[in-house]
Amino acid sequence: MSRPLVSWLEQIAHMASASELGHVDLLVDQANCEHAVLPALKLIEPDMPWFSLFSGLPEEALLDQAPLLMRLSLDEWRHRSWLEELVEHLAPQSRLVLLMSPLPFESLARTLQGLSQLEWGGQSGLLRFYDPRVLPHLLKDVLSPEQREHFLGMALFWGWLDRDQQPVWQPGTYRSSAAATEPLPAIVLTDQQYFSLGRLSDAQQLLGLASERLPNDTNEKRFEACCRLVLKAEQEGNFGDIHAYAIGNFEYI
Repeated sequence: MSRPLVSWLEQIAHMASASELGHVDLLVDQANCEHAVLPALKLIEPDMPWFSLFSGLPEEALLDQAPLLMRLSLDEWRHRSWLEELVEHLAPQSRLVLLMSPLPFESLARTLQGLSQLEWGGQSGLLRFYDPRVLPHLLKDVLSPEQREHFLGMALFWGWLDRDQQPVWQPGTYRSSAAATEPLPAIVLTDQQYFSLGRLSDAQQLLGLASERLPNDTNEKRFEACCRLVLKAEQEGNFGDIHAYAIGNFEYI
């Protein structure tokens, strides 16, 4: 296991201890995942609570592609071993987001399921906040303060690995005196928010080119450059092939 992954595991244990929690909650993105999660999950003893965010939704039958929430007890060696396996095999693929929350598991599960649903222009869709490449930009640039608080208010900390495999910790705003979290309606996005999400996908497609043009930069800096380039294209009214545009304009960002 690489040193950044070992460091993240050490930080997870430290943060859980400092937060006086005996557990950590993991969100696993199974969509097109190279490693099958469910077979091993069902064999773990003692049983750990887990929940598919597709439960009760039209996508419910797609269990092997569903985002999964699971609560691992750090006092159980089998749970700790499972955590190590998930971090080793899935974190480098940007498949893991974790949070430290004192909420009862069922309440946390239903709240996160609500936050995974979006509405825009009368259409519904999936808000992939459990993708560690998406979550930081949602919290920083896309969501309104009220929407952001829905995410932060349920947790003491959110955690993920960035594009350079470095641990990132986002403090939450959980307060035990706050009212119990209830299932939330879908996140309603404005046009501007929806287009901001679309820029993330376009920027991700340009990372290969960015690696060629910016060989000495980190992956995070390359992605920021790609985001600026996508925004530049929009401001100039260029809505065609973003890759073709990038080839001729990378030096201007």
